[in-house]
Amino acid sequence: MKIETIIIGMLIVSLSGCINSNVYPGTFKLGDPPTQTLELRDDGTYLLIPVDTKYIEKGSYIKKGTKIEFTDALGFTEIMTITDQGLEGAKGNLWVRVPKS
Repeated sequence: MKIETIIIGMLIVSLSGCINSNVYPGTFKLGDPPTQTLELRDDGTYLLIPVDTKYIEKGSYIKKGTKIEFTDALGFTEIMTITDQGLEGAKGNLWVRVPKS
């Protein structure tokens, strides 16, 4: 009985590192044709790539239920809502999820 408890405990600990409900990784595009790319990374950081790549924005994000809160390098925050198509910004702009290839 004791060995089974140890094995179950080890399994839970090993899986907990793989599953993080606070991240929402993926790539999203804004516009038609796309004018900006938003990359949400597994480590909780994001990269916003506009048409003019001199203005790339980096920051962190956290998933809170159906919302994602972004914080840029200056500490400004923005919240987007997760939808079936991607992410919806506060002004109704839709960032469409790019399928994994």
